[in-house]
Amino acid sequence: MSAIIPASLRALSAESLKLKGTLALRLCFIAPGLVVALSVLQLLLSKGGQPLATPLLAWERFIQGVMLLWAFLMLPLYVTLQSALLAGLEHGERQWKHLLALPVPRSAHYLGKLIILIGMVALATLVLAALIPLGGWLLVQLHNPLGIGGPVPWVFLGLRAAVVLAASACIIGLHLWIALRWSSFTVAVATGMTATVAGFLIGQSARFGPWYPWTLPMQVFAGQGELMGQVAVTGLLGGVVAVALGLWDFLRREYP
Repeated sequence: MSAIIPASLRALSAESLKLKGTLALRLCFIAPGLVVALSVLQLLLSKGGQPLATPLLAWERFIQGVMLLWAFLMLPLYVTLQSALLAGLEHGERQWKHLLALPVPRSAHYLGKLIILIGMVALATLVLAALIPLGGWLLVQLHNPLGIGGPVPWVFLGLRAAVVLAASACIIGLHLWIALRWSSFTVAVATGMTATVAGFLIGQSARFGPWYPWTLPMQVFAGQGELMGQVAVTGLLGGVVAVALGLWDFLRREYP
């Protein structure tokens, strides 16, 4: 264990250097920015309606609308693409044989990529949370059908962003495993897209929606938020299991 920690830190540093100037890093800002822009545009193009009862309620409705779009559609696809891009750094140049021949524990390479992937998902979630108030301000200035006003409910926003991140742990672990297990970029992306599309049906099920990995983040916004604790714990525990299985497979697999 004492050798794994410094080795993982070196692997993490190497992964960080590889990401400089890549699409993966830019996506941390592009993906959440696109979600906020689409949400604001949809409201700007909407016809004037009756504002909600209070400015605070309007803020909460706007926050939930933006984050639901992120959690339901963009986040699963974002994790799919980022994990495939991370794995492709080695798959594309067939670097695994060289890396695994180095005097570094195999697990360090896996854990380094895992930490980078978690960091990119966390960064994108933070960017989303930071852009939502900006989107609300634009609506107030241009067209405000919800009746947004007053201070931003930062606790409401921060809590839901944190729970969405926790609930996404399972798909992070699963997609990293899939992306490292198969060298084909197509396999990794097709798996994520298929699972996300399936979520359109499964997510509507009260029985299966709160347990299906790709719809766990959207369940944060089910009802009055009564499932937040359950999906956060399910996502984290599922993530631990997925990472453990993926690491076990990585340690025994031979790469060409």
